[in-house]
Amino acid sequence: MTPEDRAWEVVRRAFEERTPAPASRRPGNRLLLALVAAAAAAAVAVAVITPPGHAVLERVRRAVGIEHAAPQLVSLPAKGRLLVVSSGRGGVWVVDADGLRRRLGDYEDAVWSPHGLYVAATTPNDLVALEIGHGVRWALPRRGAYWPRWEGTRTDTRIAYMTPRGLRVVAGDGTNDHLLDAHAAQVAPAWDPVRLHTVAYDSRSSIVLQNADTRKVSWRALVSIVPRSLAWSSDGRLLAVVSPRRIVVLRGDGSVARTISTLTESFRDASFRPHTHDLAVSIRQQGSSEVSLVHVDRPGTARVLFAGLGTFGDIVWAPDGSWLLVDWPTANQWVFLHGARVRAVSNIEQQFPLLDRPGAVLHIADRWCCGS
Repeated sequence: MTPEDRAWEVVRRAFEERTPAPASRRPGNRLLLALVAAAAAAAVAVAVITPPGHAVLERVRRAVGIEHAAPQLVSLPAKGRLLVVSSGRGGVWVVDADGLRRRLGDYEDAVWSPHGLYVAATTPNDLVALEIGHGVRWALPRRGAYWPRWEGTRTDTRIAYMTPRGLRVVAGDGTNDHLLDAHAAQVAPAWDPVRLHTVAYDSRSSIVLQNADTRKVSWRALVSIVPRSLAWSSDGRLLAVVSPRRIVVLRGDGSVARTISTLTESFRDASFRPHTHDLAVSIRQQGSSEVSLVHVDRPGTARVLFAGLGTFGDIVWAPDGSWLLVDWPTANQWVFLHGARVRAVSNIEQQFPLLDRPGAVLHIADRWCCGS
């Protein structure tokens, strides 16, 4: 498949998936959202034109955030360590459970190894394996590598990563690098949490599950959506294929277990709570966002966990599933959720100084690791 063919395939699937916007909404809601959008736009315009406008923008941010949020992240509410990735060459940080922050370097992306012993990171020209506190273990020259994903046991691991020419896999010690699928599309691969060295990815309008060593394909599931992300349940029985308008949940054998659709909103992110089939879903609406919990095994059961004005970023569960972290860039806050308990931390951009680069986006999804 040529780059032109691949681009056409993406456009075709996006067109087929589109849902026309409704002709009207309730007048009260429309007016409220319009006023919120106008106020935010005015604040941003003033912030660009005059220095005092920065204070106006900060006041707007505080208005849409949680008022009594902590001014600084002093600890994580659950065990484990968190990787924080800022796109746009903003760098990678690691946050310990006690709140200690350390910058790992000018990497474009980074993920944990299966037990949090190492980190796989990318630069414009290399795929790199790091050991926290000891630096680079090895570097594989691969121009344009992105979306690394690491899996395996303590002694037998693989790293899947994307390149401009397709999906590649390399052993955890940097050896046996090989091309797995030249037609893999633009979505991060997702390792099966149960079947060793077996990875799911998008290729030619299908989700493929394939063994990276033997190259044996377990199944191909035809989907009519353009995936934004893939998320496994920790028991390997469910795989959520997330697109802006629909989430298709596949069973471990590739059959469809459930489809979750939306008409007026947009799905941004989804993540299974560890050791459950409860799927946290981040939804963007007109002028606001919410995070809901969908019980995949029980159709029709879902509840809103948190909602706020503006846009939410990534979501990530603590390793033990006790807390859900929601990035809220509009309010410059992180929000930790545990049942009815809510903990909020402000000044996120200031605590990771390079996040304020133009166009920088925070990535924390699948990066809270290893509570044990």
